[in-house]
Amino acid sequence: MSNMSYCRFENTLSDLEDCEGNFDSTESIDEAQAAIDLYRLCVTISRTYSLSDLEARLAELQAEDEDEDEDQE
Repeated sequence: MSNMSYCRFENTLSDLEDCEGNFDSTESIDEAQAAIDLYRLCVTISRTYSLSDLEARLAELQAEDEDEDEDQE
């Protein structure tokens, strides 16, 4: 089942943290292949997106949220 767009990263982070601790303990061919595929995807993500850009987006969202809070006061 896919995650809802508003919480996909929160839900996936928890699952990835579980996977991180278990890369060396896969118990089936399918799981071992999925671990390889997941690793490759993580490499692609880290090469495609810069941490500074992601942090800048977070700062933008936080500023928007603060502006909304001030408007409601």
